[in-house]
Amino acid sequence: MSANEAKHALNLVVSLAKLPKSSTLTTQELARRLSLSVSYVENLLKVLRTHGLVASRRGPLGGHSFAGSPARLSVWDVVSVFYVAPAPLRHSGSREDFTGWLEQQYEQERIVFFKSQRFADLLAEKTPEWQSEVRIEREAPHFEYIEPHFQSYRDGLGRSHAF
Repeated sequence: MSANEAKHALNLVVSLAKLPKSSTLTTQELARRLSLSVSYVENLLKVLRTHGLVASRRGPLGGHSFAGSPARLSVWDVVSVFYVAPAPLRHSGSREDFTGWLEQQYEQERIVFFKSQRFADLLAEKTPEWQSEVRIEREAPHFEYIEPHFQSYRDGLGRSHAF
């Protein structure tokens, strides 16, 4: 699974978690709010339901709701459903191995950061303390302060990586 899926899933779960208790959103409404296709949102919901983060109800009053506990979840608990970290590399002294080792260290630091971010903080109306000086200018109800951590980057060997 990709970093884009993790980002979209995080926005989807936050959208559902912000709803009042016992409220639901249809797949079509979620797709509209997140500017995603209905089929893509259905696929995300299926995985999130399997991991117990989303509950779904059929029927005229049906829809999807958040099934987790914001106080107990970290951002990593949602992101990790869609992202599998690469196996640790050992540095053997060659330049290529060293680059791989550095990439692994970078991935581990990013995971530590995601684990340290409480899901309940995403639901708060205030901007996180670590991002308080950055202005968010988009109109969409997404959480753009998470987005920079999903950007692509190029390593020293010209390879492109994304998360």
